[in-house]
Amino acid sequence: MNLTYLASRLPKLKLMIVTLLAINILLFAVFDTLLSTLDTLIWVLLLLSYEFEALNIRLPISQKQLLMLRRTLILLIPLVFIGYVLDSAWLDISNSLLWFGLICLLELEIHQPTWVAAHQQLFWQSTMLVFVGLLLMVVLWMWQGAWLDAYDGLLWILAFAIIEVDVFSFMQRKQK
Repeated sequence: MNLTYLASRLPKLKLMIVTLLAINILLFAVFDTLLSTLDTLIWVLLLLSYEFEALNIRLPISQKQLLMLRRTLILLIPLVFIGYVLDSAWLDISNSLLWFGLICLLELEIHQPTWVAAHQQLFWQSTMLVFVGLLLMVVLWMWQGAWLDAYDGLLWILAFAIIEVDVFSFMQRKQK
C-alpha cells in the first residue's frame, strides 16, 4: 500500500485508535479488575495530554493544570505496578516493565541524542527487543485466553506506532 496515502489518513487513524482505547476503558471496567481499568485510564489520559500538547489543542484548563494532571498520572503508574506485584499478576508486571523500558528508550533518544547516535546499533536492537517482548505478551495473553488483555496489548502497540512514532513518516524516511 502507498505510504503517502496512509500518512494522509493519519488523523483519522489516530482518532480511530483513541476511540478504541476509550472503549477499552469501558471494557476493562465491565469485564476486568479495577486495577486494569485504572491502568488503561491513566495511560489513555497521558497519551491524550501529550497529543493535545503536540497538536497545540487548547483545553479548558491552564498549561499549569495540564502539567499537574500529567504529573499526577505519572505518579499513579508505579502505584498500579505495585498493585500488579501485590496481585502476582506476572504478565501484567512483565508488560509494564517492557513499556517502562520503551519509555526509557524514548527519553534517552530525546535527552541524549548524541549518545543514541553513537550507539545506533545498540539502541535499535534494544528497541526491537522491547517490541518483540510486547508482541510476545500479546501471544501469551492469547495463549491464556485473556482476550481483552491481548487485544488491549495489540491496540497499544498499534497506538504507539501510529500516534507516538508516526510509523508512516518513519518508514518513508527509511526508504529514501
